[in-house]
Amino acid sequence: SLSLCLCLFVPHIDVMLSCLSLTFTCLLFSDGIGPDSCCFHYYERKVQFTKIRSYELTDGRCSQPAVILQIKGNVRICVNPEADWVKSAIRNF
Repeated sequence: SLSLCLCLFVPHIDVMLSCLSLTFTCLLFSDGIGPDSCCFHYYERKVQFTKIRSYELTDGRCSQPAVILQIKGNVRICVNPEADWVKSAIRNF
């Protein structure tokens, strides 16, 4: 009876150990570093250049390219980097 119980658990233990091994391997070889900030929606309205304090480009690993503008009041907004007014603001910054 005991040997039957052990035989029933062996396949499950093998699967569990394989999954754990795979998980640890993935953790070991991944750098764990991802993008700090990504944007999923663009702010659609034009922002006055005088209100922009700084800007940054999102990481290339983000699903959507964007420019993050920091405006007065430490507000951060995502804008489309292809918009003409955004290109102009970056050039003139």
